[in-house]
Amino acid sequence: MNRREKWDYHTALAWLDELGEAQVKPGLARIRQLMAALGDSQQQLRAVIVGGTNGKGSTCWLLEEALCRAGFRVGCGTSPHLHSVRERLRLDSVPVGRADFTALAAEVQRACCAMAEHPSYFEVLTAITLVWFARREVDVAILEVGLGGELDAMNVVDGEVAVLTTLALEHTDWLGDNLEAIARTKAGIVRPGTHVITGWLPEFHQFIPPCASLASGDSAREWATLALEQLGIAAEVGETRPPGRRERAGNIMLDCAHNPHALSWLLARIVEPAVVVFGCLRDKPLAKMLALLPTGTELLVCAPDSPRARSAAAVVAAAGKLGRRGRACDSVAEALELAGERPTLVVGSSYLVAEARRDLGLPGSDEP
Repeated sequence: MNRREKWDYHTALAWLDELGEAQVKPGLARIRQLMAALGDSQQQLRAVIVGGTNGKGSTCWLLEEALCRAGFRVGCGTSPHLHSVRERLRLDSVPVGRADFTALAAEVQRACCAMAEHPSYFEVLTAITLVWFARREVDVAILEVGLGGELDAMNVVDGEVAVLTTLALEHTDWLGDNLEAIARTKAGIVRPGTHVITGWLPEFHQFIPPCASLASGDSAREWATLALEQLGIAAEVGETRPPGRRERAGNIMLDCAHNPHALSWLLARIVEPAVVVFGCLRDKPLAKMLALLPTGTELLVCAPDSPRARSAAAVVAAAGKLGRRGRACDSVAEALELAGERPTLVVGSSYLVAEARRDLGLPGSDEP
C-alpha cells in the first residue's frame, strides 16, 4: 500500500487485511526493529504478560475489570477479536476509537516501509497496542501472548508479572509436539526479575527460567488475584466473563473453546446441551474434539467464517467415522433455527461464536 495514500479507517483495515491474520512469522527481530523505530515505548510500561494454552483471555478480562474498578488507568491488549480489530486494544475497558486507531496504523505503516522485512499482522497490532498504551500513560498494561511465548511479538515487553495459565498440546507445528517443548517456549516470556503465576502441574515448573517468585493457582480468578498481589495492588477480582466465554443468550450458550483441552474443561462445567452447533479451523485436532462432544446431543455443523475453516462436509464425514451423525448447515443462522428453543451450545471457534453473536444481535456484534 502506498505510504503517501490518504489514510482513513477503512484504509487501515485494508492494509491489515493485506498482511493476512493467518500468516505466522515467529521471531523477535522484526518487532524489536519496529519498536526501536517507534521509540521503544514499550519500555515505559508496567506490564502483566499473560501466556499459556487456555484461560488467557479470561485472566486478562478479570485483571482489567479489577484494576478499572480500583481506579487505575488500564491498557489491555488481547487476541483474537470477535467482531472488530479494535477490540484487541482497550483503554479502561473501552476499545480504541477509529481516529486513534487510524493514526496509529498510519504511523506504524510508515515505520514498516523502512524495514527490509515487513512485520506480520500480529507484529503490527502489537506495535500499535504498545505505542498507544505508552502514550496514554497507563498505570498497568495487561498483554496477552498470541502464539507460544519465547518468539511471540509480545515478548518484546519485559513483564513485571507473567501468568502462565494452563499447558496442553496446541500449535504443534510451531511450538513442538510434546508438553516439555511447549512449556519451554511458553515460559520464554519470563525474565529474572519477573514474578510468575502459573496453573501448570509441578513437574513442568522445571521449564520456567529463574525468576523473582513463583506462585500457583487453579483458575483465571486465582491467577488474576495472585497477579494483583505481586503488583502490590489491592483490588478485588470479580466473576464476570468476556464475550464468547460461557456467554448466554436465552437457551443458547456461546463459547470460544477451540481445542480439546478447552472443550473438555467447558463440558465438565455445564449442563449437557440438547444441540451442539460446531465448527473449527483446519489446524485443530478434529477427531479429538468430536470425541469429546456429548453423544446424546444433536450435532449441527457449520464452517466458520474464515479462509482457514474446515468445511462442514469434512466435519460431518469425520463425525461419521466416529459413529456420530452430524448435519451440515450453510450458516450459523440455519443451525440456530434448527435448534429452536432447545438448550444449545455454539462452540469450536471464535469465528463461529462471532457469527452467532451477530445473528443474535448481542452487544458489540455490529462493530466493524
